[in-house]
Amino acid sequence: MYKVMIVDDEAVIRKGLICFIDWHALDCEVVCEAGDGLEAVQLLSTHQVDIILTDIRMAGMDGIELTRYVYENDPHIKVILLTAFADFSYAQSAIQYQAVDFVVKTNPSEKIPDAVRKAKQLLLKEKDRERKLIQLENMVKDSRSEVREKFLKDALCGIVADKAALLNGARALGVQLADYFIVHVEIHEDSALRETDRGASEDFHKFADAIQQYLSLAFQADPHDMLVLNPNSLSAIVSYPGRRSDDCIRTLAATCNEILLMAESFMRFSVSIGISGMHGDVTTLASAYAESCQAMEGSFYNENHVSVYAPRSEHVPAIEDRPYNVAQQVNECLQAGQYDTAIQRLNQWMEKYRRAKEPVQNIKAACLLIGTYCFKLLETGQQAASIQAGDESSLYKQIQESKSIHSLLHIVEKLIVELSDVLSSDRPHNYIVIETQKFIRENFNRNLTLQIIADHIHVNSSYLSRLYRRETGESIVDAINKHRIEIAKRLLKDPFKKVSEVASAVGIDTPAYFTHVFTKYTGVSPKKYKANLYQGASR
Repeated sequence: MYKVMIVDDEAVIRKGLICFIDWHALDCEVVCEAGDGLEAVQLLSTHQVDIILTDIRMAGMDGIELTRYVYENDPHIKVILLTAFADFSYAQSAIQYQAVDFVVKTNPSEKIPDAVRKAKQLLLKEKDRERKLIQLENMVKDSRSEVREKFLKDALCGIVADKAALLNGARALGVQLADYFIVHVEIHEDSALRETDRGASEDFHKFADAIQQYLSLAFQADPHDMLVLNPNSLSAIVSYPGRRSDDCIRTLAATCNEILLMAESFMRFSVSIGISGMHGDVTTLASAYAESCQAMEGSFYNENHVSVYAPRSEHVPAIEDRPYNVAQQVNECLQAGQYDTAIQRLNQWMEKYRRAKEPVQNIKAACLLIGTYCFKLLETGQQAASIQAGDESSLYKQIQESKSIHSLLHIVEKLIVELSDVLSSDRPHNYIVIETQKFIRENFNRNLTLQIIADHIHVNSSYLSRLYRRETGESIVDAINKHRIEIAKRLLKDPFKKVSEVASAVGIDTPAYFTHVFTKYTGVSPKKYKANLYQGASR
């Protein structure tokens, strides 16, 4: 409803205008009345008014002077002038001060509603114009905010690295970074729950939004930018101009620990946070981000989920302690059946890696390799199915998603213990089977048949075939071919060996038959297998 003020030096005119015009029908209400312009100006300071209906000729401040005052001080208010026939000389001044209309006093009740509607129409247009202007300003603000965010992300990730480009971009976008830190947050979700709970994805987004809002509130007193890098991670750039680094780190660590407490109520989610060192300007954003990520790796070694950056020592492990060689040595223990020794050595190496902060990817690569060796020792699908960790892909996923060196050690230890249990119970104790496998390993490169093996062991070939299948779950022909193919795969790694040479080396003189057997057990031809090896090496 529009607010109306009536100004006239005759009280009877004012009362008449209030009583004889249906203001409600015009969606208006008279909120105040004044006897002259001066009183009207005073009322404007205490009343919200949209339309003024005023006489022109009044003592003190007349209608034209009031119109000028409104034009100069409250231009959103629309003024309608009440006039006599002789007052049209004021028209030029009224137009100058944007009066809406003139209404002749002799018959005001008929003309005033039309003038009010005209004033309302003008008010609507102005409001619509203001609304559109605000929308445009917000669009410009949002666009500038998006450009600023993209610039900071590009600087953070090193996409924009030129010092001059960084400084110019920061100046153009009003980015002022001084004595700042980067707080990098990664959110982890229990993969098992994610796969079984349909509502997990929605809960995850709610949790991520809650953390972002919490950080924004925690840093609202200081200059900061929030950057969502991907659905699982975000970074806050927080400036503390003129403050001591140690004080700032204590403040940041306290805030981050509060986030961890909040996260504990969300059982399926966990959070890791890394805090960079203090930096001076926009040109070191990429370095600060790298520090925050490196700091976050600290939680992998000590299970403290809030870590502050500290320079990493230039540690180069001894040859025998490098992750690949560690995996090889563990494999040698496994092949010899020395499972306790394998676990003992694994613990020793993991402790070395923890103290030296060996890069996480290197440690996980070694564990993946040990996992591969373990599954190779499980020769039959039935044996592999008995491992509680699941199949190879499931195990590899657990290793890749592991968030601490202790959980990683637990995964591999558990796998070795299960491997020990399975092989100890499934290992053939029958002398004939043991001798058969030994003979295959020692004579795979010769012409080897069931009858030759039976003659060597001095048993009937049919009996040997039945016994071997019952004890191992596979035929002797499969055992011979599998061993030959494993040897062939090693030999194919030599770029100078031809396929025909490899076939002959594993006891198959016909290259075409070797190709048939190799394809049957590996799914690809020897040439394709060899080509894949070289493609992998060239990447």
